[in-house]
Amino acid sequence: MRLPSCLYQTSLAFLLGAGLVSLMPAQSGLAQAVIPSDREELLKGLGMGLASYAEENGYPGPRHVLDLKDELGLSRDQLMRTEALEKVISSSTVVKGEEIVQAEEELNKLFASGSVSEKVLRVKLEEIGKLRADLRFIHLQAHLRTKQILTAEQLKRYNELRGHESKRQD
Repeated sequence: MRLPSCLYQTSLAFLLGAGLVSLMPAQSGLAQAVIPSDREELLKGLGMGLASYAEENGYPGPRHVLDLKDELGLSRDQLMRTEALEKVISSSTVVKGEEIVQAEEELNKLFASGSVSEKVLRVKLEEIGKLRADLRFIHLQAHLRTKQILTAEQLKRYNELRGHESKRQD
């Protein structure tokens, strides 16, 4: 069953307004919805600012520490531990991102089929919310663990290099 065009447009407008969809030009020249709007970032396991609170408050991320390994003077052990952490985080975020994209696509299909009810909508949104919270936890946890790898001097230097020099170091 297809939605009447006015309902489809209303659903698409809602998803656009909620930031769950963006419009990308299709090859035919017509705009085509990309669901969710952060799809590419999710599938690549990118940070998307999900750990910005940690970063801004003296909890470095493993990717940034690896980028600054020479400036920070990481020991061989610190380098190995940070690389291992980054590898686990990267694969975990990609898997979680794939789960989020799948759940968002399912939500879109419910609207497209006209079979969505308020009860089903609530369940699907709670599922998506939990998946997104899990993703954010992975990113924030990485910052907690990375901070434990560095010395106080390295943390201070890291924050100076990243422009967070006025933040606490403990």
